[in-house]
Amino acid sequence: MDAIKIIEKLAKTAQKEKLPQIDVSKTAMCEIGLLRQETTGFLPFEWFAGISAVAASIVTFFSIHAWRYIVDPLIQLLVPFQEILLW
Repeated sequence: MDAIKIIEKLAKTAQKEKLPQIDVSKTAMCEIGLLRQETTGFLPFEWFAGISAVAASIVTFFSIHAWRYIVDPLIQLLVPFQEILLW
């Protein structure tokens, strides 16, 4: 019982205390400003990603056409006849 009274007394004194007021807005705004400046450095990465995507699409285009020749070797014999008009 004695421990409960001590805890209640400590709780009442803690409720009466004022909370310290700390202003961190300047520090937070500086950090946000630094983050905005750091994100502008991704432009070379975006260019590299774009060029890589174009290169990958070109390689894919040629590999699809090459795949036709790998799968069916007789298509090389029929390619010249594709340009002949039937009428």
